[in-house]
Amino acid sequence: MAIRDYIVFDFETGSRNPRKTQPTQIAALALDGRNFKLKGTFNSEIRPVMDDEKAIEMGFDPLEDEALRITGKNREDLAKAPLPKTVWKKFCDFVNQYNWKGTQFFAPIPAGFNIIGFDMIIVDRLCKAYGPYDKERQQQKLFNKIYKVDMMDNMFMWTEGDPSIKSISMDSLRDRMGLSKENAHDALQDVKDTANIMIKFMKTHRAVYRNLTIDKAFADGELYV
Repeated sequence: MAIRDYIVFDFETGSRNPRKTQPTQIAALALDGRNFKLKGTFNSEIRPVMDDEKAIEMGFDPLEDEALRITGKNREDLAKAPLPKTVWKKFCDFVNQYNWKGTQFFAPIPAGFNIIGFDMIIVDRLCKAYGPYDKERQQQKLFNKIYKVDMMDNMFMWTEGDPSIKSISMDSLRDRMGLSKENAHDALQDVKDTANIMIKFMKTHRAVYRNLTIDKAFADGELYV
């Protein structure tokens, strides 16, 4: 397959609903698609709408104190952060550095933890607001339009047959794999931890694939269903 780089990214937000939440931080690591070497880092806080009534009028969730506590944010610092449009332009410039043919098919592959059900929804919102956005398909045009790597789904595939596994949350994975919880829920620390887990399993995928028989695997007519 054609090699594409990976952007492991994460939003910290002021509430739980990805369709209405206000991002308070975005961080990302760019990984070489061939060898997973680190190629670049992005990290920025984002200024939300601080006034609750104004946020609601604009269709956003107001900031929740519990979300701020979990992510280690405070209203005073967030009020000084750059505006979403400014941060998003810089983030898009960061991502586009790794789009080596300048087309969406060869754009970097988005990766992260629970990005399909959360972070990519926010990406679509921000692309719709500030670009790049595909109006015909009604979806983002920043990342690769075909592939995504969601490590939560990946971990489910690896562990679903193990009855001893009670959780595949990031914190439970940190405990199991010996990663520190220091600075957990800071976006940059979260993407570093996610990237390390992803690289571990992607290297395992590649090793397993080399010893996996796929060609004509069902040619003898023995099917599962």
